[in-house]
Amino acid sequence: MINSQFYFMIDTFNKINQEIIAAGKVLIITHQGPDGDALGSALSLLMYLKALNKQAMILATGELAEYYLFLPHSGEVVSDPKIIKDNWDLIIFVDACNISYTGVEDKYLIGKRVVNIDHHQTNNYYGDIQAINSLASSTCEIVYQFFIANNILIDRRIATCLLTGILTDTGGFTNSATTLASMTIASELIKKGAKIHQTFNYIVKNKSINGLKLWGVVLSRLKVNEKYNLAYTYIKEDDYRQFNVSEEETDGLINFLNATAGVLAVMLVKINSTGTRISMRTTRNDVDVSHLASLFGGGGHKKAAGFTIPWVVQEQGGELFVLDEKIGYDNIR
Repeated sequence: MINSQFYFMIDTFNKINQEIIAAGKVLIITHQGPDGDALGSALSLLMYLKALNKQAMILATGELAEYYLFLPHSGEVVSDPKIIKDNWDLIIFVDACNISYTGVEDKYLIGKRVVNIDHHQTNNYYGDIQAINSLASSTCEIVYQFFIANNILIDRRIATCLLTGILTDTGGFTNSATTLASMTIASELIKKGAKIHQTFNYIVKNKSINGLKLWGVVLSRLKVNEKYNLAYTYIKEDDYRQFNVSEEETDGLINFLNATAGVLAVMLVKINSTGTRISMRTTRNDVDVSHLASLFGGGGHKKAAGFTIPWVVQEQGGELFVLDEKIGYDNIR
């Protein structure tokens, strides 16, 4: 069982494989602070490229969460965007709705062949070849279909990477991204040797006592914008130092907030010294958070999206301010 759009993408998958075979040096790029889907799709392609004896690397700017180090070759991921300046024959973007979301400058793509593989509905279809399917649960689901279309061997290591992406973006088969196709593909990956319980434990059961205490503080700040019926809370940079934890300890918090009943959407604001990152979720079919994210250069899906703003937000008396103006949904709309 695969997504019905697979049959319309076979020609595209074959063209991508032809590009890979013809290339000598291949760079795989994914979004900043990569999650399980970004890493799973990138690493599975890296292993295929290595099997073809290609010179290949993965670029993912930002911090890599330690609990993803169980994935094969994860220690080889490079975070320095300067490597894009090298003479790459082919650049493959995975799980990145736009180039700016990856932290690299598009001017270095001039004259290079670019492939764009993604499942976000806000993808702007950059590159020479696009394999975009917004109905897929994850980019890993699309990469799985790419392997199937080209009769590429999926061994236990590749299966583990692909399953990680599917588990991440479906929330362990609990959110709206879960489909019959995603569950069927997951079962095929388990048949190929991926261990679902072990993988799920790595990416979910990874919080320390201090990390959970931080969650408690962030939850205590939860408020509702009555005008727009939006629940929101925030994390300050100092919070991580106070509890002596890394930022990755808050992974999964926005999805937990999405269990809030009676609101249209939820928002998590991460305040850093250089800017502010905002993640949004909704369970409503009549709310599209990706529309708001796209207005600020971000992206995502109708029910899960995010963006980064260059403004430094300050907290005072439990309220958030930027440029001396109080913000909530009203001022970032």
